[in-house]
Amino acid sequence: MFSFANNMPRKKKYIRTEVIEKAMKVFWDNGYKGTSMRMLEKEMGINLYSIYADFESKEGIFIETLDRYRKLNKEVILKPLINSIGDLEDIRVFFKGFVYSVKSGNTPNGCLFANTAMEIGQTDPRVAEQLDIFFRILKDTYITLLEKAAANNQFTQIDKIDQYANFLVGATEGIAVIAKVLDQNKLDDFIETTISALQ
Repeated sequence: MFSFANNMPRKKKYIRTEVIEKAMKVFWDNGYKGTSMRMLEKEMGINLYSIYADFESKEGIFIETLDRYRKLNKEVILKPLINSIGDLEDIRVFFKGFVYSVKSGNTPNGCLFANTAMEIGQTDPRVAEQLDIFFRILKDTYITLLEKAAANNQFTQIDKIDQYANFLVGATEGIAVIAKVLDQNKLDDFIETTISALQ
């Protein structure tokens, strides 16, 4: 006997952002290459059939993970810089806050984008696109902050704002890596030297 119910679309039993954030932790802890589909199945709490049906592949999950991580970064991590009135001290506070987060164990693996840049870089076009979007947001954030700092007479290299913004993007991703391996004194030196370069 024909059953209409059997032909209805399958209703998802999970919230997509929640399972993507669970997948994010797996990739963050193990890297892309070190993460298996079985690991994702276990942590996301959905079976492989559903994973393949809804995300197509491990890469598909990873791309959504990077997209979600970028949005969370903008909403939370970068917020002190985005909301800055142009005080260079906000950059120092941002760096120190990141170091504390790594050293305290809150985010022991640093920045997912920095890790991805080292592991995959530009070799995968879809990953490269996510990296480019994130670095563009980070650069634009620094450009805006430096423009405000110039208006406050805290930054004088007005004609070199673009170059300094690139420098700060590099410094941000650099500290995202070295925060995992250097001691606090060396990290403080890195932060102070970075801020001094702006003055």
